[in-house]
Amino acid sequence: MSEVTHEEMVARAEHIARQADLEIADAERRGGFSLALREVVHQAQIHKLLRPKRYGGFGMGPRTFSEVVRVVAKHNASAAWLVYFTALHEQWVAFLHPKGRQEIYDSDGFTADIFFPIGKVEYVEGGVKLSGQWNWGSGVKWDTWIGLGAMVEVPGIEGGPQPCLVTVNTRDIEIVGEWDPFGLRGTGSHTVRCENVFVPWHMVLPLAHVKKTNQPVGGDWDSSTPIYRIPFMPLFCVGFGAIAVGVSQRIAEEVKRRVRERQRVLYGMKEWESPIAQRNVAELLAKKDAIEALQERYVQQLEAWDAANTPVVSEAERNRPNAWRSLLCTQASELAFRGIELLGGAATTRGDPLEIAARDLFMLRIHVGQLYDDNMLAYGRAEYGLPGHPLL
Repeated sequence: MSEVTHEEMVARAEHIARQADLEIADAERRGGFSLALREVVHQAQIHKLLRPKRYGGFGMGPRTFSEVVRVVAKHNASAAWLVYFTALHEQWVAFLHPKGRQEIYDSDGFTADIFFPIGKVEYVEGGVKLSGQWNWGSGVKWDTWIGLGAMVEVPGIEGGPQPCLVTVNTRDIEIVGEWDPFGLRGTGSHTVRCENVFVPWHMVLPLAHVKKTNQPVGGDWDSSTPIYRIPFMPLFCVGFGAIAVGVSQRIAEEVKRRVRERQRVLYGMKEWESPIAQRNVAELLAKKDAIEALQERYVQQLEAWDAANTPVVSEAERNRPNAWRSLLCTQASELAFRGIELLGGAATTRGDPLEIAARDLFMLRIHVGQLYDDNMLAYGRAEYGLPGHPLL
C-alpha cells in the first residue's frame, strides 16, 4: 500500500464532510447517516488511519487523527463522531491476539464497541458464550464487528476477571432501532443484544491488561507504530476534543457572520455596530481560541509520548489529558448555548446549525469519557498518589 500523507488524509476528510452536509437533515430525522455515506468513508480508507502498516493500514499518528475528526466536525458533530469511531476502533483491534487482529483486518469491515462491562459470559471450550444487552452502539449499522463489554477471566492474563471487549460479528447480534436522543442524532447509536454467541479467546480483549501494559495479547507487534508507543486511553479519547474544536470553530464563524448581518430594528442599527455586540463576539472568539489551544496541548502531549516511545505513564500523567478534555468539551458546550443567546430566537429553529451544535455538544459533554466531575476527581486523586479513573 502506498504511503498517505497528512494533507491527503485531511483532503479526504473534507470530501466526507461535504457529502455529510447533504444528509444532515435526513440524518437528524431518521437517527443516523446513510449507508451511502458509510461507503464514502470506507472508500476514503479513514478506518485504516491508525491501523498498523503490517496489516495494510497507514500507521499514522495523533495529529492527523485529530485533524481528520476536526475537519468533519466543523460541518457536523454526528458525522465526525462516526468518522472518529471508524478509525478509533481499529486501535483496540491491534491489541487483540494476532489471530483476532488478522481476521478483523482481513475483512476490512468497520468495527464498533460498547465498553460497559455488563454482558454475561459462560465459559466453554475455546472461549466464551456471550449474552446481554448494551446501549450506545454508535454507528453499529455501519459495522461488521462489535466489541461488547463483559467481565471475563482470560486464560494466561493475570489479575482475574477484568473488563473485556468480547468481539462478535454484527450478523450475530440484534440491533434495536430505538435511537431517538436529544443530540448526536446522526450517530445511529442503537441498543444491541445477543444471546449465547460463541466468541473464541482470540477475539477477547482484556482492557485492564492493555491499559496497564499497552502491549497486545499474544505479542507480535511493530513497536514503531504510534498506537503502541502512546498510552492507550489518552490516544483513544483524543477525537472527542477534536469534535469540540471543530464544532466550536463553526459556532464562532456562524455567530460572527450573523451578528454582522443582523439588523436591530428597535435601535435603528446593525447589531455589529453595537459596542456590546463587539465585546460579546470578541469574548466568544477568545473562548474558541482557548478550546483550540487546549486540544493542541493534548495532541502535543501524545506526540511527545510517541517520540519518546512512552506507552506507559504515571496515574497523574495519564489522567491529566482526561481533565483537559473534560474542560474543553464543557467550554465548547457552553460556547454553543452562548452563541444562541447572542443571536436570539432565530438560532433556535429546528435544524439551524447553532441549534444542532448546541444539542450535539451537550451530548458530547455528558458522554462518560468527558464527565467533568469524574475526570477532575480522578486527576486530583492521581496528583496525590491515589488511583485515577477506573477506566480512562
